Amino acid sequence: MAASFLFAIFTVALILCGSAMAAHPSTVHEPATAGHTPGPLDSEASASRWPWMSSLAGAAAAGLGRITPFRSWSPAASPLPPAREVPQGDGWEARFARGLHFSNLVVEEADESMVRRWVVDRDGSGAGVPAQMLEAEELLLAAGEAPEAKQKEKTAERALRVYNHAKWLAERNLAKAAEWRYREAYRLARQSRRSVLAAHALSRLGYFLMHWQRLEEAREVLRESEQLNKKSNFLAPYLYGVLERRAAGPDVERLFRAEERILSSREQPSDELEAERQELVKQIGYWRAAEFSARRCVETFDAAQVMICLTGHAFQALQRVGAALGSP
Repeated sequence: MAASFLFAIFTVALILCGSAMAAHPSTVHEPATAGHTPGPLDSEASASRWPWMSSLAGAAAAGLGRITPFRSWSPAASPLPPAREVPQGDGWEARFARGLHFSNLVVEEADESMVRRWVVDRDGSGAGVPAQMLEAEELLLAAGEAPEAKQKEKTAERALRVYNHAKWLAERNLAKAAEWRYREAYRLARQSRRSVLAAHALSRLGYFLMHWQRLEEAREVLRESEQLNKKSNFLAPYLYGVLERRAAGPDVERLFRAEERILSSREQPSDELEAERQELVKQIGYWRAAEFSARRCVETFDAAQVMICLTGHAFQALQRVGAALGSP
């Protein structure tokens, strides 16, 4: 019964979605103009285009801006020295301290139009980034010169700063530069045995890959993130469930597993994502209840869902009548 009802719902939804897409083609935005003032170094953004998503990930895009990696590794855990106290020497500690200072200045700048100079990151992503960000990253390489007893700690600090650079760039749709830094933050976190930070870097990358419509890559990244850390990694399992539910189609078992992931997910790290999760949980409950009774179809204020639900039940009833007439 579940399979036939799902097939009916799936068929009706495809027909309605096809009609809607024909009437309202997806708007395509240039990343360089989506919250970012175009510049000569936006070649990596202007070379890629993606449709605006009305899905869960697209609707929650603004919310990720308030997500921090985790409390024990927030910027407050590694206080930066005031500008007047930043060492000016050539030793590894002085260079590393300057790198932390410049990194902090960059990520605190909310308006990218105020960034004075942009440069091409030739040795990394090959994309345009703020000059001060690149300078900070070059200075933070001094972590490799730290004594062995401090190597792990300084590499972890460097990983966190690169993570914050990735977040700053991703929020401005500078996809190529952001992706490279999320992956670099993951690499450095693994190197310094910070599995929680490594998992968070991948989960945030997975979120933005969804937003950039690179869904297969997002699925792989989120799966790896979940395997790295499950205790404090609430984002990856949830987003993976969202992707699986979208890809399930009429596959009842796959859909059920995806929905169980969503139903068992924990509170999300931003208000917007949490609101979307709760709405999705509510929708799953609605469809599961409506599967067994057409009367439950009207338990929503969404007219489109009511129509799809009732049409699905009507289609299912016609199938039963046809089967009865065809039987000897």
